Amino acid sequence: MSSSLEQLLSLRDDPGRYSHRPDDLLPVQIEAANERLEMQIGRIPLLSNRVESAGRETIKEPEDLVPLLFAHNTYKSYAESWLLEGQWDRMARWLSTVSTYEFDTAHSFEGVAAFDDWIERLEDAHRFVACSSGTTGKPAMLGSTENDINFGAQCNVSAFSWSTGIGPNKDRKFFGLGPPVKVTRNERIRKALIAAFGSETAEPYQLPVPPISAGSVMGMVMLRRRIADGTAQPSEVAEFERASAERQAVVESAQADAVETLIKAREEPLLLSGFLPHLYPLTQGVREQGYSGDDFDSSNALFTAGGLKGVTLPQGYREFILETFGVSESRLCHFYSMQEVNTCFPRCTAHRYHVAPWVLALPLDDPGERLLEANEGAIEARAAFLDLSLEGRWGGVISGDRVNIDFRACQCGNEGPHIGLDIVRYSDLEGGDKITCAGTIDAYVRGTA
Repeated sequence: MSSSLEQLLSLRDDPGRYSHRPDDLLPVQIEAANERLEMQIGRIPLLSNRVESAGRETIKEPEDLVPLLFAHNTYKSYAESWLLEGQWDRMARWLSTVSTYEFDTAHSFEGVAAFDDWIERLEDAHRFVACSSGTTGKPAMLGSTENDINFGAQCNVSAFSWSTGIGPNKDRKFFGLGPPVKVTRNERIRKALIAAFGSETAEPYQLPVPPISAGSVMGMVMLRRRIADGTAQPSEVAEFERASAERQAVVESAQADAVETLIKAREEPLLLSGFLPHLYPLTQGVREQGYSGDDFDSSNALFTAGGLKGVTLPQGYREFILETFGVSESRLCHFYSMQEVNTCFPRCTAHRYHVAPWVLALPLDDPGERLLEANEGAIEARAAFLDLSLEGRWGGVISGDRVNIDFRACQCGNEGPHIGLDIVRYSDLEGGDKITCAGTIDAYVRGTA
């Protein structure tokens, strides 16, 4: 007989996975949470510390998980100087405190000249780091196993099918319309989508710009900091301006190429992938050439996530994009996710994001200290989750998002927990993001790394 953890993970591709009532599923989730805790408590020092601090080695109810959760900025708790000064051994030792990565002094980082080289050296040893792009100058680094990356990629495939009703029929030309990101997790998702839905006779398209790596983005942000505070050398400012102009020219050329290729493929069924801010200028380009939804295949689909990434677009931009490419609401897969969680939450026909059964949704108060009651309707809360699919790190995380979450049956007919579209970052609110446990976690990690 399979364990509770295996039972939950086996639901990944089940068409009815979001239809389980929370009360019915909770006993299995608690058992599975204890299974995962037992597997990882001796392998992740920070988790051991949290268990010891809480005085709790067994999870009996959801409230027991709260003191065991990691603040989302745990994965940025390394000292920035270690990264900037190339202290790669120390960075690896830090990684071993927040993940199942086992630091071994025999594993040499000799010859590693930059952050991207360090990531590649770890991957050579089959230790993957699901790394954010570092848009704030300090990327989050999340240890992952091969199984984590593959499970997450297939979650995206299943979420797309569930959300759109489109099966993995290998009958669409795939368009990757955002700048490629040199992160293994992202690349695996792209390849999984192509393998499932991409036509074997239509070559997949990727916007022709050089891949963006976490290291290159971080370097650019750090240079902007130095320019802003006046410490950048004149030669650095000149190089920044030259590189920015060159990048803009490459992007504009790539967008023109994408518009031309989209128009040529307009009679084929398409699977478009990219953030909406990346799609909008392409939509304008297609319209300027005299084409609209009447010219594109009526079965086209779109795979996207997130908000506007700080970009301002005109009112009605979303409808403008969908109408131009012949994408109906029923074939739009828009999901909610975050780097710290391995599972994406697809949006339903009632415009709610659905939480997978192997993920425990834990609505917390603003400081992240207390689990809120959610039995009588939708509540506003700080989002926290325990993603039981993760092997490479502890899946319990307190996010930086304020959400509207409901544990009652959704209007779409599914009975699992669901989250509204009005998601706000605490860092964007007055007073910023103040998670109570963040300082304690940071002090512990710095003391052992």
